[in-house]
Amino acid sequence: MRKALFSFLFLWFLLLTPGFGLGLDHEFGGSVRLRYELWDNIVSMGYQNLTKNTNKDRNFFRLRIQAWDKITFNNSTSLYVRLATEPKYHMGPNYLILKDNQERRHFDQDEIFVDNLYIDLKKPFGLPVNFRIGRQDFLGKDMYGEGFLISEGTPNDGSRSFYFNALKATLLFSPKHTVDLVFVSNPQRDVYLPVIHPSYDDGKNINYIEHKKRLTASNERGFWVYGRHTLSEALKVEPYYIYKKEEKSQVISTSSYIHTVGFRAVYKIGSYTLRGEIAKQWGEYHNDTDRSGLGGYVFLTRKFEKCPVKPEVEIGYVYLSGDDPKTKKNEGFNPLFSRAPLWNELLFYTYIYETSSKGGPIPGYWTNLKAPMITVKLQPFTNTEFKISYQKLLADEKATSTPKDMFGNGKNRGDLLALLLSHKFNKNLSGFLQYEVLNPGDFYYDHSLTANFFRVQLLYQF
Repeated sequence: MRKALFSFLFLWFLLLTPGFGLGLDHEFGGSVRLRYELWDNIVSMGYQNLTKNTNKDRNFFRLRIQAWDKITFNNSTSLYVRLATEPKYHMGPNYLILKDNQERRHFDQDEIFVDNLYIDLKKPFGLPVNFRIGRQDFLGKDMYGEGFLISEGTPNDGSRSFYFNALKATLLFSPKHTVDLVFVSNPQRDVYLPVIHPSYDDGKNINYIEHKKRLTASNERGFWVYGRHTLSEALKVEPYYIYKKEEKSQVISTSSYIHTVGFRAVYKIGSYTLRGEIAKQWGEYHNDTDRSGLGGYVFLTRKFEKCPVKPEVEIGYVYLSGDDPKTKKNEGFNPLFSRAPLWNELLFYTYIYETSSKGGPIPGYWTNLKAPMITVKLQPFTNTEFKISYQKLLADEKATSTPKDMFGNGKNRGDLLALLLSHKFNKNLSGFLQYEVLNPGDFYYDHSLTANFFRVQLLYQF
């Protein structure tokens, strides 16, 4: 491990050395992101107050630091490397618990890790294909659709990282027609690259494995074929196939595989945009239990560009199948590689107890959901945006999860209100205030408490 770390740092040092890097173009950059977060009843809807368990509310600061360099060798070849870390300071009642639950710490030092490391090869030997090989994100311009099934390769570390260890080949049939072939391997701890500052290792704490943080619930592998086709100025379509294998682990009792075929479309006409996606799933657990799932969404957006504050109104509906307890089959939708905040931040964490038997005690296992919603965006000032969203959260099936006392006998998850005020101060500095509140329904136990999520962020990029 030390030799691998030394070799990596030595190679990066050589590339940054003027003499060695003569003729190479460097694009240095970095970011510092400071967040304060308050979680109030969002994990258990107040259930921990009855059981006095350790999953208490959170009140903490988190500081993510990134540094990167893009090294361009020629018109077709470049290398990108990014290091990152995100220490946290907990102010209670939840703390970092170590030494078999005997030690509480305010400060979580975190590890310094390789967040991205990949090489780009554009049309090698004149072939109509681009390659990206290595650790990479599928966000921003590299995102698949809206991240409905592919967005987060390391869900257990929150937004500290999103990377996939991947080999991506993009077939370039024409500027308007491309197909991605992607193979990924996401282990539950980083086994491919060393960390510069090891994390903790606590025998009974499932969030650490051999001095490295747990990244996923189990070792995950998969591949997908994803097409992007512009049929006209108004219509874009994206058909795809995804395969995922989830291995047995400390927190996953049975390995499984799952196939997904899906289709996404975006249609724009004037001030209106209609977009939707549907995905059908089938597969099997190692104990011969069949699994299936169905999920999708549809949204209609209307922009009023000529009106004051440029309002934008969006109505939509999300459906994710739930597991029918009356059958031997598991019909619950599997979010695959997208255990990230999608339509809201609050429910993302509330899923932990509900889905721990399926995806481990990790947030964001989006499933068993029916959610009509309406969102309004306003721009009251230059570089300022205000967004308000109301979401009626329902379940496709009643809860069958443990602890049973946390859940009720209905399908009404509750009413969620989400507010987001963001502002860009200059080209380098931006920030936002975020607040979400969920008034729980009869899907949860009778005395469930109102859940609140609050976040403040400042982001400096250079």
